[in-house]
Amino acid sequence: MKKFLALLLALTMALALVACGGGDDAASDTTADSGDDAAASTGEFEEMTWKFACSATETSPWVDGAKEFARIVGEKTGGAITVQYYPADQLTAGNQTDGIQALMDGTTELSMHSNLIWSSFDQRFNVVSLPFLFSSTEEADAALDGAGGEALGEILESTYNVHLLGIAENGFRHITNSKHAIASKADMNGLKMRVAGSQLLNRSYELWGADYTNANWSEVFTALQTGTYDGQENPLPTADAASIQEVQSYLTYWTGAYDCLFFCMNAELYNSLSPELQAIVDEAGQAACEYERELNRSQDQEIMDKWAEAGVEITELTPEAAAEFAEASAPVYDEFADELTPELIEAFTSVTQADAGTTEPAA
Repeated sequence: MKKFLALLLALTMALALVACGGGDDAASDTTADSGDDAAASTGEFEEMTWKFACSATETSPWVDGAKEFARIVGEKTGGAITVQYYPADQLTAGNQTDGIQALMDGTTELSMHSNLIWSSFDQRFNVVSLPFLFSSTEEADAALDGAGGEALGEILESTYNVHLLGIAENGFRHITNSKHAIASKADMNGLKMRVAGSQLLNRSYELWGADYTNANWSEVFTALQTGTYDGQENPLPTADAASIQEVQSYLTYWTGAYDCLFFCMNAELYNSLSPELQAIVDEAGQAACEYERELNRSQDQEIMDKWAEAGVEITELTPEAAAEFAEASAPVYDEFADELTPELIEAFTSVTQADAGTTEPAA
């Protein structure tokens, strides 16, 4: 009898312990459910991976801008959004126009491409790169952050299945070559120049006396190295990121042509996002473009110092030489008026006319 009572007592205690353990598990489940409810109330986001493509190399400010976008979105979504980077248009075998097409098709979720490359789809995007349109980055900002940028954004969103997150900067397109210094228009005559694929830019270089050709940026270093081209034109951070100074001996620093970067998301993806996530994406896009602009501009003097130490001869145009180039390319404004539309030209030139006294170079 005593043995039976002892066994019964032991069994009762064991059951009590199991009951306590079950109670702990139930409490954990309740806490997790409360946490889920709390997360939902502040916005719980589906995990997604987005691909970002651009024409420039991995060390360019373009990719740095995308990384800033990814950082902000990641923080605000609790790490739900991941961005993978594909510089030099790796996803489209280096083809820049195919890189934009991939964005429109939804193969790529995000991209940063120049208005000059976008002009292969629509000539109106060339308006940003009218010769000597801007004399400073401040003028460019005023136009792109104002009526001009709004008009181009409307074209992008209404026609090309993309959502504009912001307008970043490629910048003033400075000239490098391997033959001789360019200090006047006569120095440009006959140079074999790789020019970005834009009819307007092609015409500008033709009027400046160059023998121009077009090629994808991923092909340019080798072509310069082998002498296929004498020179190229690009903003310094883009050229430096591609080590152009290793195959070029002369740099001309000027404000002859400017181009911007459209930071876009595929519209179908954007429209599928919750209003809360759309707001986060838009805010991050604007912040990333501002960050990229500042970074891009901060590098010019540092790059010129580095290139000079490496033996590159640097020429800054005199006002007289700049006026000679500007006069030579002035016909472009009339020749492309129909394609660009008078309204777009007015949206951009009204800013530069208002700031006609600004003459400081890009920094």
